[in-house]
Order: sequence, then C-alpha cells, then structure tokens
Amino acid sequence: MVRRDILKPNKSFCENSRLIVPNLFDDFISNMERIVSHPRLKNEFHIMRIAGKTLRYAMENFSVAFQDDFSSCLEEVKQVLDVMGTIHDCDVNIPKLQMHLKVIRLFNGMMPSAKDKIRTKALVNLIAEQRKLRSESFNNFCIIIKQWNGNNFRQRILDSMMKNTPLKSNQKISTLNNILQ
Repeated sequence: MVRRDILKPNKSFCENSRLIVPNLFDDFISNMERIVSHPRLKNEFHIMRIAGKTLRYAMENFSVAFQDDFSSCLEEVKQVLDVMGTIHDCDVNIPKLQMHLKVIRLFNGMMPSAKDKIRTKALVNLIAEQRKLRSESFNNFCIIIKQWNGNNFRQRILDSMMKNTPLKSNQKISTLNNILQ
C-alpha cells in the first residue's frame, strides 16, 4: 500500500507519480516468487491481483502525463491482470462446480433407478476444462513475469516516466492528495 507520507503536495503531478507508481509496482510483485513457486496459493495470488489492480488504476490516471512508452508498460500490466483474472475465475469456479458435482452424486446415490439419475459427464468435463485453463493461464502468467524480470520491467516503467508530456508536468497533486485523505 502506498504510504501517504511519500506524496509531496508542492511537487508536480509527474513528480508525485514517479514516487507512487514504483511503490505500487513493488507492492504488486512483493510475493511474486512465492506465488510463482507455489501455484496453489490462491489467496496470496488474489491479494497480488488486487495490488496489481491498484497499480493499473494509478497508471491509467497518470498516463495523461506521459508518452507512449508509459502506455506500453500500462498495456503489459493490463495483460498480466487479464491473465490473473482468468486464473482467479477458475479458482472461484472449480470449487463451486465440484460442490455441484458432489451434490448430484449424493442425489444419484439415493435414486433406485438409473433412469432417475442425473448425468454428470458434462460437469466432470467442465471441471477438467477449468483446471486445464487455470494451468495454461498460470503458465502464461509465469512466462510474463519471467519476461518482466529479464527485461527489468520496473526500470522500464521508471524510464518511461522520465519522458513526460510538457503540458501536464505542472499539474499539482493537491487534488489527488485530497482524494487520499
């Protein structure tokens, strides 16, 4: 979480964004290695995703002050968050589907006749598809994160923030500061 004490009310919009965005990025990736090494840490993964959304929204707000390099970094953040969203959807859906399957199987166990039983093949297949989608999406997530490490994505964001749009550089942060109060 970004500390309020890093905001500088007398500094420009761009200068304050250069203080905020790196902190948000660091917060986003703080548990990255642990999550990449342990794909079943669903709660930690979800917390990382929420931190990533905060980074994304801040970058969207600050994008008016920077050039295309910054927008490219923002698109990469959006891409990884889309993948993380797919993973989270699977993490939510799979247990619900498994519960439905369990209930149907309990129901079927009480039915004396095979014609009264509910078929479960489609539900079993759907669960398998969701697991496969989660696995593939998690692998894509890991690939993106490794690319970020390889090309020093954090530094790319910082470098892109050094190229600001002149018309926006004198905007003050007082409005943002008021929002955070």
